[in-house]
Amino acid sequence: MKRLLLLVPFLASQVLADDKDDLIQAIESSGRHQFEDERHEVEVDGCQMTTFRWRDVPEHGWTLWTSFQFDMVDAQLDEDRRFPGKKYAYGKLEEGPPEVGFTIVAFTMRDGKTTRQERSILREPSGDTMPSSRGDGTTHYYEWRDTMLITMEGPGVEEKAITFTTSYDQYVKEYCFFSS
Repeated sequence: MKRLLLLVPFLASQVLADDKDDLIQAIESSGRHQFEDERHEVEVDGCQMTTFRWRDVPEHGWTLWTSFQFDMVDAQLDEDRRFPGKKYAYGKLEEGPPEVGFTIVAFTMRDGKTTRQERSILREPSGDTMPSSRGDGTTHYYEWRDTMLITMEGPGVEEKAITFTTSYDQYVKEYCFFSS
C-alpha cells in the first residue's frame, strides 16, 4: 500500500506534464501554416511565446518578415468586436472547395507591458528601432508594441484559429499565472 501511495504524486505529475505538452503541441501546430508566399510558425517555451512570419520576397527569397516575442501571461487575446466571446476574426475569401479564408488573432499587452517585434529591414520602421542580432544587425531591427496580430490565409485557417485561441487561453490559465 505504501508503494502505491508513493506512486500517486508521480503519476499525477506525469498526467499534468502530458496535458501541458498536449496544449503546447496544439498551440504550436495550430500556429503553423503555409499558403502561397507566406509561412507561419509559433514556439512556446515555458510561458514565453515567439511567433514567426516569413514571406517569399522577390529577389530575396524566404525572409523573416516579422516575429513577436512575449510573456504569454501579459498578452491577452482580443475579442472580435462583432461577435462577443469569439477571440479571432474570420473572413471567407473563396468558396472552394477547399474554402479559402483569412483569420486574424489579435493580442493586447497588459498595461505597462510591451512585446518585442523583430522586422525585416525591407519594411519601413514605424517608430524607434534597435538593431536585431540577426544578420549582425543589418537584416532586421526591433520595435516594441502594446498590440500585435497573427494572420493566416488559406484553407483550414478558421479551424486553426479556434484551436490556437482555446489552447492559448487554457495554457495561460493553467500553467502561466503562477509562474510569471
